Amino acid sequence: MTQPNSRFDADVVRLGAHHLEAFASANPDVMLAVLTSGDGFEVASYPPSQTMTAKIAAMSSSMQALSEALTREAGLAKNKNLIIETESGTVLILGLTGTQRLSLAIVVKSGELLGKVLWASRNLCKKLEASLQK
Repeated sequence: MTQPNSRFDADVVRLGAHHLEAFASANPDVMLAVLTSGDGFEVASYPPSQTMTAKIAAMSSSMQALSEALTREAGLAKNKNLIIETESGTVLILGLTGTQRLSLAIVVKSGELLGKVLWASRNLCKKLEASLQK
């Protein structure tokens, strides 16, 4: 599990890491899952201690903010997620609702059904939101 990050409450880090680990165990094509603060810092990740998670956290936070701004400018409401598909995999970035501005970045191998991983990722967001509001 991820070592507690001094920027965040230890319970938030622990709960985040627990949910990410359970999510990855249930979805074996998930290569990386990162819970990110609104200012681009990694809160928790699975697998833990990967060298790229800090960069993924920073970029996904920025992408989430840009996608929210884009949908606002387009006159659309309540951005749910951003999907980046490549030949070798997919990145999903989902915003969490609640008092803390958090987002979730999920990286999956190619071949994973987009609908399945999107459904599972949205369920993960709901679980994280419920756990973090307690």
